[in-house]
Amino acid sequence: MSFKSQKGGIILIIVAVLILILLVMSVQVPKKQWEEQAKRTEIARSRMLAMSDCEILYKQETGNFDKDLNKVYEFATNYNDLKMGAPDIDIEVLDMDSTSIRLSFTDITHFKDFNAVPEGQTLDNIETKDKYTAYLSGIGCPDAEVVMESDAAQIDELLKENPHKIFYRSLKEKFYKSSENTTEVLYNAGKNVSVDIQTRNPNLTLKSQTIKLTSTSDILAIANYKSKKDVFWDFVSKDKISVSLNKNEALEEQSVNMAQYVFSNIYEDTTPYLCPSTLEQFNVSYNLMATVSMNVTFFKNDTKDLANITKGKNVHKVTDNPFVQNYFLNIVKAKAERKVTELVREYEMDGDSTYSSEKAKSELFSKFFAEQLTEVVKEPLVDEVKDKTIESPDTESDVRFSEEERFKILFDANPGEQVAEEIKKEINAISLSQISCFYSTNIVKTETSSVKIESPINENSVFKGYTRGLFQNKMLFGIDDDENAGYVDDGEPSWKKD
Repeated sequence: MSFKSQKGGIILIIVAVLILILLVMSVQVPKKQWEEQAKRTEIARSRMLAMSDCEILYKQETGNFDKDLNKVYEFATNYNDLKMGAPDIDIEVLDMDSTSIRLSFTDITHFKDFNAVPEGQTLDNIETKDKYTAYLSGIGCPDAEVVMESDAAQIDELLKENPHKIFYRSLKEKFYKSSENTTEVLYNAGKNVSVDIQTRNPNLTLKSQTIKLTSTSDILAIANYKSKKDVFWDFVSKDKISVSLNKNEALEEQSVNMAQYVFSNIYEDTTPYLCPSTLEQFNVSYNLMATVSMNVTFFKNDTKDLANITKGKNVHKVTDNPFVQNYFLNIVKAKAERKVTELVREYEMDGDSTYSSEKAKSELFSKFFAEQLTEVVKEPLVDEVKDKTIESPDTESDVRFSEEERFKILFDANPGEQVAEEIKKEINAISLSQISCFYSTNIVKTETSSVKIESPINENSVFKGYTRGLFQNKMLFGIDDDENAGYVDDGEPSWKKD
C-alpha cells in the first residue's frame, strides 16, 4: 500500500510540473508572439512612410509615379543627383540680454543629429554633480558646492550681493530638472562653439550651414528632444551670446544619393518595399485630381436660326436631365430674386412700403419667375463653369470621373422649395417644356495629388516573414497573425487601429 501511495505522489508531482510548464508557456509564448508582432508592425509602418517619401521624390525626378516599389527603390539607390538645399536654421533669442539662444533645423528628428563643436575642445557632458559644480565655479559662481546643495531661498541669501544670483540659481535648478528629464542633455560648450548637422548616414554628403556662437563666459549647451517635431538646442551664458551665420553659397544646392537621403538604415534594411509579414511588396495606389469644366447653352425651341445654333450639337430638353433642369431653374430663380429686391428697394426709397411684406415679396417672386422663365432665353443663354476639381483613388477613377459624376459637381444646384412650388404651376411647366439645351462636360487635365502605400495583408495572404514554432499554433493560444495594419498617404501617417 505504501508503494502505491509513493507512486501516486510521483505522478501527481509530474502532473503538477507539466501544468506549471504549460502555465508558463501560456504566458511567455503569447507575450513573445505579441512582441514579434509589435516589432513587425513598427518595421512595416516605418517602411511605408519611407517608401511614400521615396515615391514622391521619384515622381519629382522622373515625372511619373510607379506602382513597382522595387523599381522605385532601385532607381533611388542609383540616383546620385538629388538636388537639396542646406537645411533651414531657425535662430531664436529667448531673452532681452541675448544670453539665451535657441537653435533648431528643419527635417531633424533627434538632437544627436546636431553637431556642436567647441573651439579647441570636445563637447563635455556635465550631467554629473562634480562636473556641473566645476562648470559653475568656472563661470564665476561663488561657493559653487554650497549653491548645489542649497534651495532657492538659501541661494538668494548666499548670493544676495551678486548681480548674477538669479542666473546661478536658474542653472542649479536646471541641473536637477534635467536629471529627471531624459530628453535633455547638458554640455559645457566653452566660449566659442560652432553648430551644424551631424548626419547619421556617413555616406550622405548633405551639409548644413554653420552657426557660430561666442560669449565671454562658458556657454551651457542644452540638447532637447521633446518629440519628433520638437528638437532643438538651447545655449545659455552668463554674458551676451553673439551669433554669426556666414552662409556658404556652395551649400544652397547640393547633390545627394536619393536612397541614402530617404532611408537612414539603408545598409541594414535593403528591402524597405516589402511587408515584413508576407515578404510581398506593399500595395500602391494614387489619389488623382481631375480638373473639369462644362459649357451649356439654353434656348427656346422656336428660336430664330435654330438650325445654325444647334448644328453638330446633341440637343436635349431641359427636363430630360434633373441636374441640368435644376441648374437652369437656379439661374431663373437668381434673376427673379434680383428683380424683386430692386423693385422693393426702389419703392422703399420713395417711402412706399407696398412691397415690403413677405407676402408681397412672394407674390412678386411668382410674377417675375414666370416672366424670367421665358425672358432669360429670349436669346440663347450661354453659361460655363471652369476649373472645378474632383478627387478620386485611381482604382475608382473610371466611376468618379464619369459624365454622371461630372454632372453632379458641375451642375450642382438646388433651386429650393419655392421654385419647386412655382414649377408645379401649369403655365410655368409649359414654359419649361419649351426650352432645350446642348452641353458638354470635359476633363481638362488629370494629375496625381498624392500616393498611398499600404500593407498587402488580406484574408488570402500567406505569412512568410516568420515561422510559427510548435507551441505558437494559433489554435493553441489564439494568437492571430498580425496585419501590419495601416497606410501612409502622401507622407502623413494615419494608421488603422484594432
